[in-house]
Amino acid sequence: MSETPRHIAVVALRRSGTTALWNLFRQDPRYTCYDEPFSHLLHDLPADNVKRTRAEFIALYNRDPDRFRSLYAPIPRGEETVRGLSEKQVEYLEYFLEGGPTAFDVTRCMGKIPAIHAIIPDAVLVHLYRHPVAFASSHLLPSDRFDPLGLRKRRNRSTALTRSGRFNGWGMEELLRTKWIDTTNTLFAEVGVQLPPKSARVPAAQRLLGGWLGAYRLAEREGRALYGSRFVSLSFEDVCRDAARNVAKIRTLAGAPGEALDVSKIRPASAGISPTDPRWIAMARAAGFTAEERDQFFGAGVDN
Repeated sequence: MSETPRHIAVVALRRSGTTALWNLFRQDPRYTCYDEPFSHLLHDLPADNVKRTRAEFIALYNRDPDRFRSLYAPIPRGEETVRGLSEKQVEYLEYFLEGGPTAFDVTRCMGKIPAIHAIIPDAVLVHLYRHPVAFASSHLLPSDRFDPLGLRKRRNRSTALTRSGRFNGWGMEELLRTKWIDTTNTLFAEVGVQLPPKSARVPAAQRLLGGWLGAYRLAEREGRALYGSRFVSLSFEDVCRDAARNVAKIRTLAGAPGEALDVSKIRPASAGISPTDPRWIAMARAAGFTAEERDQFFGAGVDN
């Protein structure tokens, strides 16, 4: 067993199961685990949040509040699809890594894997992703905290595969349709993905599939190229099917094997809204999925 395990970085899009995976690593006392360190919501520390995921941040903050405030550097929405990290964001990342082995998850870092690698080249990098239909569905329907009575969810479900807007519960509409679409398209062009123009009335589901595809291709290409054998491509569906095996693989790569973690709180993954509806495949084709990618995620020969 390694005396000093490697850092573990989890990169993903929002609504991809990062908190569930992060909570599993949190059980290992050798690690300090930070959930979404680049979130703008940490501005009110030392207050905790509803999910109770801030204990590690609160401890870090309480050791030296002035230092935390001076170094804290969230990634604003408009910078999520910009290459690189600012000098202050680099300094902040180095700050919360300095206390020893760390596991952290980030959902604001599309295209920033090279910047992360420059700081922690020996880490284990996990690319966590949901099935594209499940990912798109989760953004088309508001969560309970946005819609406690379920009224909007019922209305949105009936229009999920046809409407062109109303998918900004977690900021993806700003990145894929409105404010920062040009910045996102500049990044996605590197992997051959082009989102429709702002004015185009295409289904929101198609835009979300395009956003998923651009982020997926970037993470897969750069993660494998930079981290090699310490890169793990992992679907949330596989986490739900066999969390113990998949987490054990990551811990072994990090030099931190140990007793099995408690995975009893992991629930089966949702397949999304009408996952067998042929419109999903048509939208995936329009979003830029190759025939091989459609076979991989929708089943061989389903759209032939």
